[in-house]
Amino acid sequence: MKITKHRQKILDVLQQWFSIHKQGPTLEELCQELGMQPRQKATVQRWLQTMRGIDVEWDDHSARSLRLLTSESEKASLQLSVTDTLRYLATGVVQWEKLELEKRSQVPEALRIGMSRMYLTSLLRGEQAPENLPQFFDWAETSITSWKPAQEIKYLSPDASVIEDGVVSDFAREWQVSGNDVVAQVQESVLKDVLEYCRGNQLEDAYRAFRQLIITKPTLHYSEYRQQLRLPELKPLRELLSRLEIYVDMDKLAEDKVYHLCPRCKYVQRQRPDGTYTCRAPWCERLCATSNFQPLPPISKEKAADWKAVTPGVHLYGTLPGIWEIQLQEELTKLGLRVTLWPFVDEFDLLVEFPRKVRWAIDFKDWSSVDEERLQKVQYRRDATETFVVFPDEREEYLRIKVVREQLEPELEGVRLRLFSEIITQAQAILGKKNNA
Repeated sequence: MKITKHRQKILDVLQQWFSIHKQGPTLEELCQELGMQPRQKATVQRWLQTMRGIDVEWDDHSARSLRLLTSESEKASLQLSVTDTLRYLATGVVQWEKLELEKRSQVPEALRIGMSRMYLTSLLRGEQAPENLPQFFDWAETSITSWKPAQEIKYLSPDASVIEDGVVSDFAREWQVSGNDVVAQVQESVLKDVLEYCRGNQLEDAYRAFRQLIITKPTLHYSEYRQQLRLPELKPLRELLSRLEIYVDMDKLAEDKVYHLCPRCKYVQRQRPDGTYTCRAPWCERLCATSNFQPLPPISKEKAADWKAVTPGVHLYGTLPGIWEIQLQEELTKLGLRVTLWPFVDEFDLLVEFPRKVRWAIDFKDWSSVDEERLQKVQYRRDATETFVVFPDEREEYLRIKVVREQLEPELEGVRLRLFSEIITQAQAILGKKNNA
């Protein structure tokens, strides 16, 4: 009875382990994952012996050979995020409802992707899923949890459905993504999932570690990826991150003979028709051309199979803007200031603390144009001495911050617009006054 009681817990722990790691755990590591002491590894070994040949297998006298007895198709199905699949379905249904009646035979891209993922996930697990539009819409009016993979999502109401009383449900409207690039928007949504989870559980340190990981290491070798996810700071997020599509195998992003990484953002570059390579972010490419970034060593196709990379959406909405935030934090820290990134679980980007209780709240925006409506969403912080929205100096030629702020700032209720260099100069001036006092 004791073995049966712990069987499912061991299986759950191993499934989570193999969603992150390629090699099996040692007995000591398995004890740690089970919340047991290393001295209890003999007990764990006895439990595993009762599961050997049924649930697990290993090679005698071979380290890290413990493995789950699942088929390759079952392993593949774990790589499709159920959460992302539901976002595609919700977005596709909302888009379909907006179509004119005579055009509703045309399946929106998001719905097509969602149905394909739903069907593939079910097929690989030996379960049933809608195979066509009529079957899908029949299912859409039932409980979402009637699709078994959806039962993996915690706190999903059994009453939730995609369509309710013949119209798009509140669930679908809440889960839909907006924007022209549906795939990128769905990939970005995982950043919001992590943010909401961290805010709900007050995981400020874990959130900061996660943000720094995707910004500073958007591509990394599998062994380093494994080490990063085992850091104590990220432990509260390991289960969540194993369910979300944040990092994927790098060779899935492109089929190149050689993989080149951008010297600035360290992400996989695209190959031009002429055989040269360019960063996926045009502005990043321009900065590389005008700065002294050193080329990174290329990665062969064979070695790329052991590398991981964030999805393009996470790179676009998480990595690229974060580079500026970390750079500003580093420059202000060099001045001797205390700088906190993403304080209060990302209520804003940087909290800068000077002597004598002077505090700045900073949001960094790497925009291609100044959007007054978006600027007005930045809240003036009454617990700070100043609230700033900061832009890169490199954007000034196009944004003209020094000109437009005279018109915009009176409408922003105390929020000030500054360039990167202006913030540094203003900080130096305050510190200079302090030193001269």
